Amino acid sequence: MKPLARLRTSGALWLSPVCLAIVLLYFFKSLHEDPGYTELLDGPKWAPALMATALDPYFWFAYAVAAALGAWEAGRLKKDQVWLLAPARSRYRVAAETLLPGVLVGWMMLLLPVVMALAEARIWPTLNSLPLLGMGWFLVCAHTTIGFTIGLWVHRAISAPLLGAAVLYLVGWSASDGERMWPRHISGQYPGGLLFGELVPFTSIWPHLLFAGAVAAFCVLAWTTLRSRWARIALRVTAGGTTLAVMAVCVAHVHSWGAVSPLSTNNAPLDCVGSRPRVCVPQAAHADVAALRSEVTHTLGVLKDAGVAVATPPAINDTLAAGRSGTRSDDREWWLPLSKAARPETVRFHVALKSVRFPCSRTDEVNSRSAVLWAATAIGAERRYLAWQRQELQQFQNPEEVMAVMKRRVSKARTLTPAGQAAWYERELVKACQNAGKDTRS
Repeated sequence: MKPLARLRTSGALWLSPVCLAIVLLYFFKSLHEDPGYTELLDGPKWAPALMATALDPYFWFAYAVAAALGAWEAGRLKKDQVWLLAPARSRYRVAAETLLPGVLVGWMMLLLPVVMALAEARIWPTLNSLPLLGMGWFLVCAHTTIGFTIGLWVHRAISAPLLGAAVLYLVGWSASDGERMWPRHISGQYPGGLLFGELVPFTSIWPHLLFAGAVAAFCVLAWTTLRSRWARIALRVTAGGTTLAVMAVCVAHVHSWGAVSPLSTNNAPLDCVGSRPRVCVPQAAHADVAALRSEVTHTLGVLKDAGVAVATPPAINDTLAAGRSGTRSDDREWWLPLSKAARPETVRFHVALKSVRFPCSRTDEVNSRSAVLWAATAIGAERRYLAWQRQELQQFQNPEEVMAVMKRRVSKARTLTPAGQAAWYERELVKACQNAGKDTRS
């Protein structure tokens, strides 16, 4: 049969307009209401994160359509008694040519939202942004194969709708189940998305590929024809045992994972300026790194002159590049939200938070905040610090009283000489540790 004639007889031709219309409707109505997606459009562009967010709502839908079409096409071949005809072509070739239109529909359902999201963000895809799309395309083929095999055994009027509904439910349930996390890591769904600078490593993808791929391979071998009945039985038993073993390996591999599978972080290209401190900001932020470094070094110099014992770290990085890794600052490397700082005062504020170090892990609520407020005042970032504290102190019953005591203590300290202020600051650090757990608002 010629390709055009094969396409006209395929159920994919009649189902594709409905499927693609649903994709477009969801993209423009629901995806644009997702704050995560709009943040990706407005903030620094990262193609892997954008593609992951665009693909997330469509994985289960594409798999369900592929499985249903596979079962329907198998039933059509069975109804037309194609398998009883003279074997002019391989059974595998006949099946592949019949399933190709349905596979293309599934691929288009995943490709269309990706293309629209990239066009909307005005960025090009990168090689490191393609693994999730490749995973989805592979699993579309796997679900089509599984559906085709089931359609050979069960009437298409029953197998196609039930199989599509089952795949839709199971894959969707795997991503929404809050108690068992491991099903989402083998179902072909990838919930959670990516943040800036994050990539999906192969260790997070191969359980999806291997789990569905093993089932699809078993289905292919299940309808393989061999002359010997015992050979067919041996093949299917061996294939079934191998498939169960592979599935068990996949489950065991992901069983200890949390809600998010392992990720690769800190992958965004950086612009770096200077040395000690070497300030680095992602290129996608389009920030003036030299100006940021100048603001940081100036702030550190003012704090040192005021009496804050702070050592300049060799490197200062933007937290935007860290993703969700929770990278913590230490003496050799600071992580500051440089690219998110709208004004120089915000940069100075975060430098002050990193510069004030207490000689203990537990501090009181007044002396500790008074010390930081004094340091913020010395560099002209007191308004930013007080605005932050108004939010932080909501956990207390008397936030306004704490704020008043802080301001009063710092105002009194600012009347001292520079040497007196430095001595007062050192005493506050010690008192913050000594008074931990005490009421020091007087």
